[in-house]
Amino acid sequence: MSTEVALPSQTGLQAFADQARQYADQSRAANTRRAYASDVRAFATWCAARGEPSLPATPAAVLAYLIDHATTLKVVTLQRRLAAIREQHAAAGFDLETSSSAFRDTWRGIKRAHGQPAVKKRPLMTVDLRRAVAILPDTLPGRRDRALILIGFAAALRRSELVGLEVARRDGAAWVEERPDGLVVHLARSKTDQSGEGAEIGVPYGSNMETCPVRSYRAWINAAHLTEGPAFRPIDRHGHIGTEAVTDRAVARIVQRTVEAAALADGYSPEEARQFAAAYAGHSLRSGLATSAAANDAPGHAIQRQLRHKRFDTTSGYIRSGQLFKQNPAGMAGL
Repeated sequence: MSTEVALPSQTGLQAFADQARQYADQSRAANTRRAYASDVRAFATWCAARGEPSLPATPAAVLAYLIDHATTLKVVTLQRRLAAIREQHAAAGFDLETSSSAFRDTWRGIKRAHGQPAVKKRPLMTVDLRRAVAILPDTLPGRRDRALILIGFAAALRRSELVGLEVARRDGAAWVEERPDGLVVHLARSKTDQSGEGAEIGVPYGSNMETCPVRSYRAWINAAHLTEGPAFRPIDRHGHIGTEAVTDRAVARIVQRTVEAAALADGYSPEEARQFAAAYAGHSLRSGLATSAAANDAPGHAIQRQLRHKRFDTTSGYIRSGQLFKQNPAGMAGL
């Protein structure tokens, strides 16, 4: 009897190769995959207009593309496009040589000449958050916006995490669990947790009724009669609650609209209030929690845990911002 092991045919292996490509596609977040696809299309269009091949492309063509867009695109966008072009070539089995001194020096010069610090949205500090949510009416949209803002702040959620929350447990989804001590936000997957291990975030009761995230969340859920599905949903002008979740852009608009209304109540002109609110966005909730906690001497490791940062270096930026005036030498110099 033969003891030879039968090897799978090439046709049989093809199925595994197809699966390998599918898993490789999942190695990056969906937003990143969409951005990379758009980037390589833009490069292909540019090359086609000049009679240049885009795959495989020459290093000279890639460098010319970067130079041609150095004054019209941000350096961070150019950097992502370069990464997308490199990845496309690697996936197709082509070696795109960008390590020559000429390429590196030119690219470094572009970054030095046109690079600029990222424009960060302002953190919504606790004192400003209190004024903002206080202006919200006790209506269905007002209760939703108050709960959304306070949960996003207290749990330090990203916009995608906030809109993905569901009222009840469902496999593969993020959801909110009610406990005697507060709420537990269960995240199935996040930006820094691409392997899908998940995370649990505690949201305790607030000391003030008006800004308590737990009471505000329960008030909204009860008023909307939600027992399953998305926790935060659109509401039309007739008061009808949608079945889908609000979008991440809606989160930014809710934050800005609420901050603008508070600014108007504080005496700002309409134009001043609009400009003031434009400095805030959905990320202002997450950064606001971190910065406010740091200003109140919360331990750095606790802030890192709430934000789910893998590296403390990322957290330390929020801590430095929140403690700019803590034991500041200029304030201790006797001026």
